[in-house]
Amino acid sequence: MVSEVKVADEVWLAAASLHRRHPDRTDFGIDEIMAEATSADLTGKPLRPGVKVHVYQHCVANKPPNPGRYRMLVETAPRRRRLFRPGDPCHRERSNGKDVP
Repeated sequence: MVSEVKVADEVWLAAASLHRRHPDRTDFGIDEIMAEATSADLTGKPLRPGVKVHVYQHCVANKPPNPGRYRMLVETAPRRRRLFRPGDPCHRERSNGKDVP
């Protein structure tokens, strides 16, 4: 168990886990990513409230930063996300944002 996992990294790990288990899928619903973050139990504590806002906004490369500039996820459709890849659309103010843990 890791004790100092950043919320953004927790979101990335949850999405990466889903991609690994379901390589045939192109994206995942927000609820699926949240459920994966909960079941992964990376911190050994209840899921932190910040995880949800990171999945919705803070980690999403093609949304305006608010305030986070992470590029860990891409919104593929409303309420759908996948891991960010080089070349994906990115809001100009996130161009140098962190994209992996």
